Amino acid sequence: MDRKKILIIGAGPLSFQIIQMLALRSNFQIFVASRDLEKTTRLCNLVALTLLQLDSSASVTALQVDLADIYRTADILLKLRPNIIVNCTSLLPWRVTKRLPTAGDDDLELAHRGPWLPMHLAPAYDLMRAVKLSGIRTLTVNAAFPDAVNAVLDKVGLAPVIGVGHVANRVPTVRLAIAKMARCTPAEVEVKLIGRHYFTHHVPRTALPCDSSYKLFYRIGGVECSGQFSDSQIFYSASRDFRHAQGMLAQALTAASAATVINNILLDNEIETHAPGPNGLPGGYPVRVGQGQVVLSLPHGMSRNDAITVNHNCQNQDGIRSINADASVTFEVQSMSIMESLLGFSMPTMKLQDVHQWAGELGRKYNVYADHAKRACCR
Repeated sequence: MDRKKILIIGAGPLSFQIIQMLALRSNFQIFVASRDLEKTTRLCNLVALTLLQLDSSASVTALQVDLADIYRTADILLKLRPNIIVNCTSLLPWRVTKRLPTAGDDDLELAHRGPWLPMHLAPAYDLMRAVKLSGIRTLTVNAAFPDAVNAVLDKVGLAPVIGVGHVANRVPTVRLAIAKMARCTPAEVEVKLIGRHYFTHHVPRTALPCDSSYKLFYRIGGVECSGQFSDSQIFYSASRDFRHAQGMLAQALTAASAATVINNILLDNEIETHAPGPNGLPGGYPVRVGQGQVVLSLPHGMSRNDAITVNHNCQNQDGIRSINADASVTFEVQSMSIMESLLGFSMPTMKLQDVHQWAGELGRKYNVYADHAKRACCR
């Protein structure tokens, strides 16, 4: 049987979790790439050692790739010809800000995710340009803020086919909550949830966020039951009865979302799941994955435009006012005011061609802020 090639870009904790899930259940040739070959080699060796402890094995190979070198990346892609590429890179992963003293992290949290877009968009933009330059046929999966990154790249014809995490991570707890209220098993509950990052980020922390735009539909035992229980009850139960570890441990949910997509997208049969940024759309949706494609799987009576509108209406709560037709992004004044007051960073509008400059400035100013916050905590 022809073994499919999976290229995972990034050698951090999320990549490690994804590789573990794939290696245990799949028959892929897995390649892991980052700028730091030593770090990547150690990660691949750790996977091999872990599998050997379980009396198993997998093909996991380390590569050195610098996404900023688009021509060399394209050459590597042309030679490797991966069936699937998984982007796990960011210039400032969210876990880095979580290392700040609590007060510093809480202050930044008020700006929401939108102003940090350059840190996730810059490497994804480099990767997708390299994919296009290589001319290969591949499916790209994005784990870096796909609700917005995929939508921006879609404006220039470079959108990954699908994102992972975010809306997909909320569905298991919602199914458990509904099953508890309906006194049935989670397997009897089918959920279709539409919502973007702001909504899915706050549900496990504050239950149902105020004024958040989303749509929830569900069937129990094959019967349409949407509205049988109040959404506030469902999300309260999801956040309290089925509360879970946060931080890096919670990345297991994103890794499981990625593994679900990767394991099924090339199969002949489609499966139902949820994903952010499918085919460059903003926000998150129920989708069908399989046969080398991703298609929306919306509830009866909801149009594609209706679902997009639900996600657009929550975009400002992520700190993004608009993603424009020319791939520029306009940010919410309140979110950017917080960034300016804390970091001295102001970016009212960002053109895609300027994303690397904005990312560099934001990275430098964040480092200054982080150093100051840590020194203040130690006084």
